[in-house]
Amino acid sequence: MSGIARIIMHWTAGRNAVSALDRQHYHFIIDGAGIVCEGDHAPEDNLGALREGSYAAHTHNCNTAAIGVALAGMAGAEEAPFKTGSYPLGEVQVEALAALCANLSKRYGIPVTRQTILSHAEVQQTLGISQRGKWDIAWLPGMAKPGNPVDVGDKIRARIAAAMGAAPAQIETPAVSSSPPSIQRGDVGELVTRAQTILSRLGFALGRIDGDFGRLTRAAVVAFQKAVGLPATGIITAATWVALLKWN
Repeated sequence: MSGIARIIMHWTAGRNAVSALDRQHYHFIIDGAGIVCEGDHAPEDNLGALREGSYAAHTHNCNTAAIGVALAGMAGAEEAPFKTGSYPLGEVQVEALAALCANLSKRYGIPVTRQTILSHAEVQQTLGISQRGKWDIAWLPGMAKPGNPVDVGDKIRARIAAAMGAAPAQIETPAVSSSPPSIQRGDVGELVTRAQTILSRLGFALGRIDGDFGRLTRAAVVAFQKAVGLPATGIITAATWVALLKWN
């Protein structure tokens, strides 16, 4: 058991770019382009006795053993009368959220239930912990106005479950010619950047997206390969490309 008990989903109430403050409060933040950015703290920092400044403080009285994931946006939004403000959430962010939570669910053994993967807006209603009127995430792109937080949460959980059901482990390995060339530690360039971007979106920590296949990128590749049932070689071969591109 990892000790991590749940994932709590938020929006930042800021712009669609990731800020330094966002990184302090959330383990992962998804920007307006759907790119997953790592926060200052690892999920494991929220285990045990929590000391101020040493963990991601994302949810009032509900931070212990909880991963905080946020969508960057909704600055200036108002619940009633509803307006999204100048930085609404985008569909690409919600898609990335489902993929990220699916990966975290598998990695930490967190079941997809109302009690274990939920939005900030659901915490008070579902867990009975007061949240001072928080309403993130009670609205999604395409909705005319905010809905019941649990109903909206159910929509997100359905997408997470669908992402988990589409696990790359079920894909047959194609011919090498149908996939990009293999890449490994020491390689640099556009293909490395492409792989790093997908790995980061899925929540595999690799530091910077810089097109340089270094030690951290190799570790992220190994973790991804283990998660999808591929040989953990650290080399992005045809089979690993297929698994990665499934999420792209």
